[in-house]
Amino acid sequence: MKKANVLIVDDSRSALFAVRALLSPAGIHTVTASDAFQGQEALRTGQFDLVITDVDMPNMSGLEFCEWIKSNPETAHISVIVLSSLDTDVDIENGFKVGADAYVPKRLANKELIPRIESVMNRCTFVKDKTILVVEDNKTIQMVTKQGLEEAGFKVVLADDGQHALDIIDDAVPDILLTDLNMPRVNGDELCRRLLNLTKYKFLPIVVMSSLGDKPTMRGLIREGVTAFIVKPFNVDMLVVTMEKLLSDHFQRMLEERERLVLEQKLTVGSIASLINALEARDKYTRGHSEAVTRLSLAIGRELGFSDTEMHRLQIAASLHDLGKIGVRDNVLLKPGKLTKEEFEHIQTHTIVVQDILKPLPNMKDVLVAASSHHERWDGTGYPNGLNGEDIPLIGRIIAVADVFDALISDRPYRDGMPVEKALQIITEGVGSHFCPTVADAFFRYMKTLKKGNLS
Repeated sequence: MKKANVLIVDDSRSALFAVRALLSPAGIHTVTASDAFQGQEALRTGQFDLVITDVDMPNMSGLEFCEWIKSNPETAHISVIVLSSLDTDVDIENGFKVGADAYVPKRLANKELIPRIESVMNRCTFVKDKTILVVEDNKTIQMVTKQGLEEAGFKVVLADDGQHALDIIDDAVPDILLTDLNMPRVNGDELCRRLLNLTKYKFLPIVVMSSLGDKPTMRGLIREGVTAFIVKPFNVDMLVVTMEKLLSDHFQRMLEERERLVLEQKLTVGSIASLINALEARDKYTRGHSEAVTRLSLAIGRELGFSDTEMHRLQIAASLHDLGKIGVRDNVLLKPGKLTKEEFEHIQTHTIVVQDILKPLPNMKDVLVAASSHHERWDGTGYPNGLNGEDIPLIGRIIAVADVFDALISDRPYRDGMPVEKALQIITEGVGSHFCPTVADAFFRYMKTLKKGNLS
């Protein structure tokens, strides 16, 4: 969070002191006002990122003050947090009705105020430097709109009509689309309908500039997914406020959706991990194998410079890499001797079974690919698809090394685990045929760090 400049408005001197004392250690600069009138004067003369206001104050209430801030073009961009002892559902709803960005009960201030400030400020930072694609055939409106949006911190890309917008939208990668309706070639109505029918632009916020006579068309577009419309002629300052509000709301929805997906994925992976534990419980020799492969895979990922996101996906894929063995018969999986050709072909199906298990799950495609490709070989002689070289997903190549190494040093029904040095020699001999050279190099670098720590 950037260092915020915050105006605190409260008629209680003790409350002002308490809030300042709470925010100061976080490096937040504060200015205080004892009522809303003083707050208005402070906003006219100073620059603030955020206002924290009480509700129950003389002369002008905090809700009226918030409404004034949000209705004034010069201050509408400033975020407002209501901090009040009035904290019933009705009180909170009334706060949001006048445009408050957050509502914190005073009894929870010590715990919730700073996290709420961070959330609001991060959201405000998010909407800056975002790209707006403005589609308008009138050059004067184009230039006025472009100037106003750029002064507010947005990046602006211009298109002369709907066809021009369609030609450039993939390169422009807009965060929001602002379009007129009446234009040559492809009009705004058709542009909106085409974009809303494309999966990649399904959630793109679209704002339409229209005249009062376009209301029937606008009602239809709103039903189909257009986000909002602005009636011409419009005030550029209010246009900026509209863009900021739409992007802020869109960002909040993105955060909520991400949290939902993360929770959903945790529940899914947890359920599948239980299956893995049940699978490994069938065979005392492979108990803990998935956990060991995951640890080693993550170590290799770190050596390769994986990002946090890549490490997370690698962790899931490695922990689930043998999930498909749940479909392998016990008399094959637990056989102490050499497998027959038919039995070996049967055990190979675990890379296909895992696809059937994971395919219906959302956001698991790359995990599915990795879990089903860790038996592919660099020279193309592996299974199930005979992939070779860099056609094998990188995560699959990583798990391949970790999987083989752990299998070599672990006891099996048909042999004892071999010494680490011998296993390393086998991995070395397989570089360029079985194993990816880049992944193998990362593996050996990691193993050297262990050796310095007295690997035995």
